[in-house]
Amino acid sequence: MLARQLRPKVNHYLLTIEKGEGYDLNRSLFERLVLKGYPHQRLTQQHRMRPEISQLIRELTYPDLIDAPTTKNRADLRGVQDNIIFINHDHPEDETPQLADRRDMNTTSSKQNSYEVQMVLKILRYLAQQGYGTEEIVILTPYLGQLQKLQMALKKDNDPILDDLDSYELVRAGLLTPATAKMSKRPIRIATIGKSASLSHQPPTENLAVDNYQGEEKDIVIVSLTRSNPDHDIGFMSSPERLNVLLSRARNALIMLGNAETFLKSRKGKGLWTRLFDMFKLKNYLHDGFPVKCERHPDRIALLREAADFDGKCPGGGCCEPW
Repeated sequence: MLARQLRPKVNHYLLTIEKGEGYDLNRSLFERLVLKGYPHQRLTQQHRMRPEISQLIRELTYPDLIDAPTTKNRADLRGVQDNIIFINHDHPEDETPQLADRRDMNTTSSKQNSYEVQMVLKILRYLAQQGYGTEEIVILTPYLGQLQKLQMALKKDNDPILDDLDSYELVRAGLLTPATAKMSKRPIRIATIGKSASLSHQPPTENLAVDNYQGEEKDIVIVSLTRSNPDHDIGFMSSPERLNVLLSRARNALIMLGNAETFLKSRKGKGLWTRLFDMFKLKNYLHDGFPVKCERHPDRIALLREAADFDGKCPGGGCCEPW
């Protein structure tokens, strides 16, 4: 696969590589040169991800990827049983009628998942209890509807910093005022991982998504995949480039939330996601909740399936044993 990163943005889906009509206007100049046999080299050493995370990229996309010495022997994520976590659930997604995803032409609304929002809030608070600051964490989600829901929920405790593209989309959708978008914000970061949206009452406009967080990184990445439905529809998350960007943003820890069955049985992208989940199963990264451990009493572990479990099973970020 030549395009390992997300392709350039094209405003009409019919003119894209994905549509298959031969126009291919979103093929980058670099990719065109490679296809024509122009001499080129690919960098193989990475300096960002700890080896457990880079192994996912190596298996799916970059088989020759080499880990630089600085990526090894890093400290484990405090208060959590592993450095890579996938929280599997079956809570259904809900829709945002006032937003339409221009990348998903078969839907008239963006997607949200209330369960994942509640869990993300609790995970953020739990990580803060372990001593992690908001400057070390980013929340990624594919959908503007979920981004808005997260932003509204986090506003109670933190005013999230949205990157310029995300702020622009929210302002244009009437969900954020220009004045609010320009205000200085505290350093909690939320970004989409490849989408654009429009008001649903406007004429539908096809538009390929770009990744608003491509090229950036954080110590801890929390991913809300959002999609959870009986039709096993994952929309534009069938894109291997989008999955590659999603997996490769974290330096030290990757926490993902989603409905595994929805992705494993999807019509498009099923093979790619099956390979990823096979790795998750092999390494015991797949859980039915958030697997925590007490730093004071390492033998005290718990699996937090619901938001209420955080206060009941690990009050203060530890366990119920006296400190």
